[in-house]
This record gives sequence, structure tokens and C-alpha cells, in this order.
Amino acid sequence: MAIAITLRPEAKAQQADSATPPAPSTAPMMAPPTYTASKFDIDVTASITSDYNYRGYTLSDHKPSASTNFEATYNILFGEVTADSVQIPMLSQLQMTDYAGVRPVFGPVTVETGVAYYSYPGSMIDISYPEYYVAPSYALSSKFTIGVNTYYAPNYSRTGAWENFDSINAKYTFDSGLAISGELGRQRFGTTNATATDAAHKLPDYTYWNLGFSYTYKALTFDLRYFATTLSKQSCFLITGTGQAAAGSNGCTPAVVATLSWNTSLSGLK
Repeated sequence: MAIAITLRPEAKAQQADSATPPAPSTAPMMAPPTYTASKFDIDVTASITSDYNYRGYTLSDHKPSASTNFEATYNILFGEVTADSVQIPMLSQLQMTDYAGVRPVFGPVTVETGVAYYSYPGSMIDISYPEYYVAPSYALSSKFTIGVNTYYAPNYSRTGAWENFDSINAKYTFDSGLAISGELGRQRFGTTNATATDAAHKLPDYTYWNLGFSYTYKALTFDLRYFATTLSKQSCFLITGTGQAAAGSNGCTPAVVATLSWNTSLSGLK
């Protein structure tokens, strides 16, 4: 998943003012009309990627994945639904991620705060869980944006272990439509609950980063990005459950991922 952070200022009412004073008159003057832009919008994105990479490890077994995203916004409120195709043992081939939160804008600063709920409808097991986050960003200019992210889940994938992901990111956009962006983060975990077949164990922490570029032409965006982590194959197996305990997992190996996406919005169609 390519990480790209954007600012969405709120629409403001506009009022026309006369450049010259009115001529003296005994008749009452009519107030100029006031026009208010709609505060409601819907954003739609569809994409296909060569590998669904989530914080450094594949959720599509290094195979192509398709996704759709619908986001509705009203003033600072937003709700979002994302569906991705995945390839994970014992889970269905559909990952649903539902978001809800607020996104207020204070000049160049945007502070997004919300909750994400991950689920896999129709799976043999239920590992759905919520994750709470805050993600402020600052626009140093119209082209350069930096941000920080903090995510926390009290029960990661229903294992009993807490989960925390912290990262910093930056994006610079050129006039040509080309953009360079990257993210550096640290993923940490707690200790899982003991089960009938597995003892309690501490999930491994790791550092994750990605770096790449994207090019946007009208409604289409092409993104090419490099993902990497500090996870070993054995540590990757403990987190993802893919591969084998002795040999480990190849799900966390470095990867170059290409993504093509299409985006439109209700306001853009007006």
C-alpha cells in the first residue's frame, strides 16, 4: 500500500463586495447574495496492485490484489469502507476495513482521528479487531507535506496481544504531477494469550519503511514503491502465520510494488 497524505480544507461561504461606494439613495439597498458550498462529498477509488503490502508484509501472498474504497465526508466527519482481495491461510479472500472519525483543518494543519475495524467475512476463524489512531499532518507548502501517525489496538487479531504502530511520513509533489513520498515506522506488540495448542509468547517488534514515487494524470495515479522491514523469516512467521515454523515465512521479504488507481469524487463531477 503506498502511503500518500493530502489536505482537505473546508468549504467556506463567499460574499460579493462592491468595488465602488453606492450612489446616494433614499431607497434601501439589497444585500448581496451569499453562496454556500456543499459540505457533503463522496470519494471513490479503485485500484490494482502487484502485491498487497501492509506495513512491510504481504497480505496477498506476493500476488496481485484489487481493492475499492468509498469515503463519505460531511464537514469534519468522515466514514470509509475499503475492500481488498487477500491470500491468507484460513481466512476468506476478502478483507474489509471500515473507518470512522473526524478530520478538522487548522490552517496548514490537518488532524485526522478515528478508528479502523479489520474483518474477513466468511472466514473459518474470526480475527476481526478495532484499531484506534491519530494522524496529524502539516503542509510546509502547497507541494510539501509531513505527518506523523500513531495506531493502537488492544487485542491484535484477537491474539490477546496489544499492538502499536508509530511512523513519520513525507510527500513532495512537483508541478508535473510527479510526487516522491516515504514512510518510516516502528511496529510493536505485546504478549499473546496461551491456547490449548500454543503457549503465550511475545510477538516480535520491527522497523518498517517504504519509499517510492507516483505520477497522477487526471483521475489515474501510478505508484511504484519499495517496502522493507527488519523482520527475520522466523519473526515473520510468528506475526503472519504463513510459511512453516522451522523455515519461517517469506511474507516479509523486501518487495517492489506497482499500483494503478483511479479516483473520482461527487464534487469533482459537478
